[in-house]
Amino acid sequence: MEEEMRDAPPPPRPDQPVFKAPKQVSRPKPPVQQEEELGAEPKLGDFEDVHALSVSEARAVITAVHAARKKKEASNPLGGERIHNDSLAITQFVDYLETFSRYKQNENLHALSGIMESFPDLSSVEKALLGSLNCDTADEAKTLVPSLANKMADEDLQRMLDDMAKLSDRFS
Repeated sequence: MEEEMRDAPPPPRPDQPVFKAPKQVSRPKPPVQQEEELGAEPKLGDFEDVHALSVSEARAVITAVHAARKKKEASNPLGGERIHNDSLAITQFVDYLETFSRYKQNENLHALSGIMESFPDLSSVEKALLGSLNCDTADEAKTLVPSLANKMADEDLQRMLDDMAKLSDRFS
């Protein structure tokens, strides 16, 4: 016991300040991500109020922007900064959109939009999925997009899919 007392630090004197560890400050925690699920009731988390695009719509937008930037760069007599980007990633992305786009003609894309707008109960995500997927039957569409089960009758959905198939120029 005497040895323990010799090894222990001496008690602080009243005139000597006592060391206190600084208060620990933690970093702010990142916000909890909402769960994303496309089931019978779509849960899109941070993307809830974002307008979704089908592959064909994305192709139309990217192609138009890419062409406008190329044209603008070509008309710039001073050269200056590059306005458009022909990197490998951009080229592969444009190729992907070209390959998987079902509606390549602008007229068909506008007609598709008209078909989709005739069903106001569909969310933009459901419209984008239907515009991107190549569903042949109402059952297949409802399997791939479960939230359609409560929104449309099979006959209406099949009619819409048939109209969409007529506009598709994927294999033409």
